[in-house]
Amino acid sequence: MAPQRRGTAASRGKRATPVLLTPASTKSGGNSFDLRITDRFGNPAQGSEVVVEPAMPQMGHALAPITAAALEPGHYQVGADLFMAGQWEITVSFDTERVVIPLLLT
Repeated sequence: MAPQRRGTAASRGKRATPVLLTPASTKSGGNSFDLRITDRFGNPAQGSEVVVEPAMPQMGHALAPITAAALEPGHYQVGADLFMAGQWEITVSFDTERVVIPLLLT
């Protein structure tokens, strides 16, 4: 089965920042996420520290914020142990933007 691709866009005024999150797996447990962040023109995001905060609000679970490793401009990777199946919310923060991406794990 191909990795589940999830994308969303944050906006601040006239700016829209697309974020594409691709998990290595949609199973609970250890996981890694590939993140692609571009500006509204499709250019890779430059110079941003990217922080990921996985949470499962329905169960009251939240992991500590994790700084993603920059692989190249606009391309980041981060690992996390999403220990329970169900609906997670992956909050991606960069610059002053915060994007919440839903992720269902089995």
